[in-house]
Amino acid sequence: MATALSPRRRFALLLAAVIVTVTVVLAATLIATGEDTTPAAAANVVKDAHFIDADEPGVLTFENGDCFHDPAINEAMGEPQLNTVGCVGAENEVFTFMTLEEQRWDRATIADEAAAGCERAFRDLWGEPGAGTHRLDVYPVLPTERSWTQDGDRSAMCVVYSRLGEFKIDPIAYGRDS
Repeated sequence: MATALSPRRRFALLLAAVIVTVTVVLAATLIATGEDTTPAAAANVVKDAHFIDADEPGVLTFENGDCFHDPAINEAMGEPQLNTVGCVGAENEVFTFMTLEEQRWDRATIADEAAAGCERAFRDLWGEPGAGTHRLDVYPVLPTERSWTQDGDRSAMCVVYSRLGEFKIDPIAYGRDS
């Protein structure tokens, strides 16, 4: 014996069926398109003194406060060199420059000095690297052997980035509690 469903119960069943269908279609679409929800920084990108150097096209034009994309992202967009972009959506921001000690070229020694100096400057602004809501961290951009020996380049550029990927707001606005 079949019983008739009340209008309220029929509506609830119909609504549940629509929600399940929409969920399945969205999941199938994400799987089919290969949508990656992993943040860019989580894609095994190591940002340290070897990530970018003074020979990276466009890097010598940057000043304090300039934001830019990772080289791989820039390349994927068809850009031949790094360019200044808006900070929201970028992966990197220059926050200071430091003068390195006069010494014979030794990449490892210079990298250690620059990393330590950039980290000190970072701690003054944001505290512990990698901590806070936005997981901000720091890396130095070094001179190259050519720019060190031939051009007398003694500057390291200090860059802030988020371990979570692109910036949601300008990192300078994050402050120490982030």
